[in-house]
Amino acid sequence: MNSININQLGITGTDAAADPYHFQENLNKVTIEGNEDYRLVLFFIKKGQQMPLHDHPNMSVYFKLMFGKLKFYSFDKVEEKFKYNQFSNDEYEELIETKAQVTATKSKAKILDTKNLLLVRPSVGNMHSFVAQEDSCFFNICLPNYTTDSLRRITYFNEVADDS
Repeated sequence: MNSININQLGITGTDAAADPYHFQENLNKVTIEGNEDYRLVLFFIKKGQQMPLHDHPNMSVYFKLMFGKLKFYSFDKVEEKFKYNQFSNDEYEELIETKAQVTATKSKAKILDTKNLLLVRPSVGNMHSFVAQEDSCFFNICLPNYTTDSLRRITYFNEVADDS
C-alpha cells in the first residue's frame, strides 16, 4: 500500500480546487473493485467533514491515508454478541428499530497523516469515525467485503455519553 501513488489511482490533485471531480460531495466514495472476498475503495473527504461512526463487523480493513490529515476516533465493542454480530437478521433489524445501545470503549483520538498505515481488526478499533483536518483521501482494503446478512452488514452509530 505504501508504494501506491495518487497518479496511479487517477487522482489529479490533493484538494477540492485541484481535483473537483473527486471532491464533488463532502464525502465521496469510489469503489475500485470488489466481490464477496474483498473490496478496494477510495474515500475523498473535504476539510471539516466527518465520516459517520460505523463498523466493519467480522472484517479486517487496511487503511492508507493517501493525502491530507484526519482525526481518527475508534471504539471497541464490549459484549461478544456485538463484537462479532452474533445475531440473526431478525435480531439485527430489531436492534436497529429499537436503537439499541452498544457498550464500547473509546480510544484516545489520533491524528493520522500519510505515514500511517492503519489496520482495523474484527474486534479492535472496529467502530470508528474520522474528521478531516484537511481535504483528504484514503484507500481501504476490506477483507472480506460486506454482506447483506447480519454477520457483515455495516451499521452506523451515534455516540452517547455514559454519565455513570
